Amino acid sequence: MSGVRRACLTGTVIWLFSHGPLVALLSLHQHRWPALALLALVVVLGVSALAVRPLLGGPLDLSRRAAVAMAAVVPLSGLAVTPFVAEDLWRTHANWWPGLTQIVVAALVVRRRWGPALAAELGSAAVLGFLVAGSDLPHRVVVFAALNQPAIVWFTASVGVRFVFDRTARDVARYDADAGRAVAAGASTQARARSARRRRDDLEHGAVPLLRRVAAAAPDADDWAELSRAALALERQVRDDLRARDLLDDSVRTALREARARGAVVDVVDDRGTADGSDLAGALRGVLGSVLAACGTAQVTVRLPPGGRLATLSVDGSRAEAEAVSRVLQRARQDGLPLDVRDDLRVDAAAGSSWVEFRPLAPATG
Repeated sequence: MSGVRRACLTGTVIWLFSHGPLVALLSLHQHRWPALALLALVVVLGVSALAVRPLLGGPLDLSRRAAVAMAAVVPLSGLAVTPFVAEDLWRTHANWWPGLTQIVVAALVVRRRWGPALAAELGSAAVLGFLVAGSDLPHRVVVFAALNQPAIVWFTASVGVRFVFDRTARDVARYDADAGRAVAAGASTQARARSARRRRDDLEHGAVPLLRRVAAAAPDADDWAELSRAALALERQVRDDLRARDLLDDSVRTALREARARGAVVDVVDDRGTADGSDLAGALRGVLGSVLAACGTAQVTVRLPPGGRLATLSVDGSRAEAEAVSRVLQRARQDGLPLDVRDDLRVDAAAGSSWVEFRPLAPATG
C-alpha cells in the first residue's frame, strides 16, 4: 500500500468512527425510532466501506448501477434520522448523517462517478431544505446553510483532489514518455556510434592493409592471384556490412565466408530502411548460419524487403541442396524458431529452386 493510500485510509477510518458509531450511538436515545437510526448507521458504514475499497487494493472502476445505489444512501439516511430528532438537535451530533455520508460522496467523485455524487448532494440538500422549511426554527436559512456545510466542503475538496490526481497522472505520463524518448534517442546514438566504430575498425584492419599490399604488388607477382581472391572476399564482406548489417553477427559472417569459399554465390540485402519492432532480423540470424552451411554451392539470396513485415530466402542449386536447406528449416521450427516459416513455395523442385518466406509469429490469443 502506498503512502497516499495509507494516509487516505487512516483519515477515512478516523472520520467514520468520529462521526458514526461514537456520536450516533451516544445520541441514540434522542431518536424517536432508535432501531431505524441504528439501521441507517449500519447501512452508511457498510456502503462507505464498499466505496473506499480501492484504498485496500480493490478495483477503481464502479458500475453506474452501483454508484446510483451508493448515492441513494445519502438522502435516505437523512430521511431515517432527521425527521425523528427534535428540531433543536438538528445542528448537533444527534443529526450525524450529513457528515458521515460524505465519505460515500467523496469516494464517488474520486472514482469518477460525478453524476451520482452530485445527485447525492442535491438529494440531501432537498431533504434538509424540505425539513428546515417546515420547521419552527428561527433563521432557517442559516440552519439550512449550516447543515449543508459538510456537503459543500467535502464535494468541492474531493473534486479538487480528483483534479490534482489527474493532473499529476498526466504529468507523470508525460515525464515517462519524455524519459523513454530520451533513452531511445541515447540508445540510437550509441548504436550509430558503435556501428561507425565497427565500420572504421573493419576498414582500418581489413581494407587498408590489403589495399596497401595491392598497391605495392605488380600484376605479375607470385601472390597476385591470392591478393585478388582476398580483395574479392573483402569486397563482399564490406558490401554485406553496408547492405545488411542487422543480419550479420560473427557466426553468420563465418558461414558467409565458408559458403563463398565453397563456391556458393550468396547475397544478403536489407531494404527495410528503418528497423521494425519485431526483431525479424535478429530471429533470422539464429537460422541463417545453418542455412548457409547446408546450401553447398547453390546461389542463395536473403532479403528483407521494405516494410519489415517478412524476409525471403531463395535457393537456386541442386535438388539435394534445396532439400538440405528445407531440413535445416524444419529442425529450426522444431527447436522453437520464433518465426513463421513458409518453405512450401517451390519454384522448381526438380531443379532445386525454392523460395522461403519468414514472418513474425502472430501474437497468441487468449
